[in-house]
Amino acid sequence: MEERSIDTLSLDGGWLCLNFINTVDDHTAEQPFEYLSTYNDLLDWSVKVEMLPLSEARQLKAIAKNDPKKAGQVLSTIIEARKELYHLFWAITKDESPDDKTLAAFNELLENAMSQLKIRIEDELEVSHEWKDKTDLIYPLHPIVKSAYNLLTSDKLDRVKECGACRWLFLDQSKNKSRKWCSMENCGSNVKAKRYYHRNKKKN
Repeated sequence: MEERSIDTLSLDGGWLCLNFINTVDDHTAEQPFEYLSTYNDLLDWSVKVEMLPLSEARQLKAIAKNDPKKAGQVLSTIIEARKELYHLFWAITKDESPDDKTLAAFNELLENAMSQLKIRIEDELEVSHEWKDKTDLIYPLHPIVKSAYNLLTSDKLDRVKECGACRWLFLDQSKNKSRKWCSMENCGSNVKAKRYYHRNKKKN
């Protein structure tokens, strides 16, 4: 069996914050596999999804190395934020409104993230943004939260689904919104293979 790591982690969420939510293997399991075991794992994932350039990740790794205790505390905060994002979007997959506690937690995350955002308006009214303090260990969380806000305020919210096989969350980008699995190559093929096996077993 292939060893699971950031390198082997599939990016089937279809949206940055959903891929972040999927960095743990099945939120409902008693002992799910955790891809973000260390702060460096978070940074490696951030580079993998092209959220941070390698130079910024290296800078944060150096800061984390000098203060491992703080890095561990920040990672715990980010893992807790991931849990809140999961509750938020899981409710949406069920066509339900998230509860007040979940919304309050997300609004606090959003307030903290947006307070670090700067907007620029350049030639020909081209708008861009950047984050204020890229040396703060919590910095990688900010673009993830902004991604969640962007998804919540988009016209794609009804396309957020839970995979029928692995239970990861994903954005259904099919024309008729009919996808059942986060990945046809992985989960879809596995489900179909199991159905084929059971059908033939009954015949025999």
